[in-house]
Amino acid sequence: MKQTLLAAASLSLAACAGVTPPVAEITPLPASFEYVDASIRGAVPEKEWWRAFGDASLDALIAEALEANQDLAAGVARVKQSRASLKSVNSSLFPSIGASASGSSDSEGGYGDFSTSGRLSASYQLDLFGQNRAARTGARASYEAARFNQRALELTVESDVAFTYFSIIALRERLQVARDNLEISERIYEIVSVRYKAGDVSGFDMASQEASIANARARIPSLEQQLVSLETALAVLLGRVPEGYRAPAGDALALTPPSIDIGLPSDLLLRRPDLLAAEAGLEGADADVAAARAAFFPSVDLSAGLAASALSGGANLVGSLAGSASQTIFSGGRLIAGLEGAKAGAEEQVARYRQTTLNALREVETGLVSLDTAERREAQLTIARDASKRSLDLAEIRYRSGADDLTSLLNAQATFFNASDSLVQARLDRLSAATDLFVAVGGGWDGES
Repeated sequence: MKQTLLAAASLSLAACAGVTPPVAEITPLPASFEYVDASIRGAVPEKEWWRAFGDASLDALIAEALEANQDLAAGVARVKQSRASLKSVNSSLFPSIGASASGSSDSEGGYGDFSTSGRLSASYQLDLFGQNRAARTGARASYEAARFNQRALELTVESDVAFTYFSIIALRERLQVARDNLEISERIYEIVSVRYKAGDVSGFDMASQEASIANARARIPSLEQQLVSLETALAVLLGRVPEGYRAPAGDALALTPPSIDIGLPSDLLLRRPDLLAAEAGLEGADADVAAARAAFFPSVDLSAGLAASALSGGANLVGSLAGSASQTIFSGGRLIAGLEGAKAGAEEQVARYRQTTLNALREVETGLVSLDTAERREAQLTIARDASKRSLDLAEIRYRSGADDLTSLLNAQATFFNASDSLVQARLDRLSAATDLFVAVGGGWDGES
């Protein structure tokens, strides 16, 4: 008992003080990002960041997903639950009022008395030490965290739709490259067949080209299977049944990723919903500590009532007013353990916030590097594709004339195919890197939406 009373006395001056440091002190932020190009003055991300790509099909797909995605629908329900919990906790700060009424009759031989009674009562718990206010602060923090987590989920769905759409249109382009390569193989086969019949080449060339055609055909089914997998995934993101869904058309090579002005590292604290949710967690942890401290102090309740009763011969009105106070004298260490647990929870939230901040900084830096790397790689692959096309044209002419053997022609064809296919994948890498960077900076959200 003595231990409990001493603990209560020592906590009285700090009952409302927070235990978590300001967010600016948890993880000191750098003045700028290391891999950012200071010359970039691109688009500042808006909430509808995907519009910067300038693709109407993408705009329509994301709008549909935001309306019909079932993960988002479940998230909205979670936000509603948190809002309802906040309203419930707010009610503890107001009086509780109740009323009751009754009536009875006592008759004998046709005569009797009829009586009625009614009672109006009110009760209120004085929040002298802030326990109810702390509970309301915690509930509000939970609601804010749910709202920010919902925005983070929206951002995930938006980026998933964008990435899946980009993957689909890029895969269609790769399919076309594979089909064009098959046409080239068939055209070369005709050349080989003519020269074989003329006795200019051996059966080795015929067998080699037949194998080349088979390999070219074998690539197509695998790409078609990947396309089906991506389109069904996109359908689910849109809240549709996957059967029969076909994604809209698009041109991956004509879709240029936008430049992005990512701002300063400190901007992440206001733009990334996961950081805002973690900050709400810090506030909730402080509220839990305050509530645990307030539990050491007495609770005071007030109640008032007004009762009225009436008989056949008259009426009576009685009023009452009462107050009560209760204090835990001995709890076997339960209150102290509760406070220690709340403080440990606050320490956990600080660590989580620090880790979330570090992850956010890393994602921006890797996004910057990935986008720059993809741009430089695509530039070189464009040169390789164009040069290998000229090489293939020359190799075909030389083979027709007998100046070169089939191996040189097949090598030129393989080089052109690989460069063409790699170029499409490099463009997809650029689109994906730009999408990841938009997400890393919070999608342009300002935290007030």
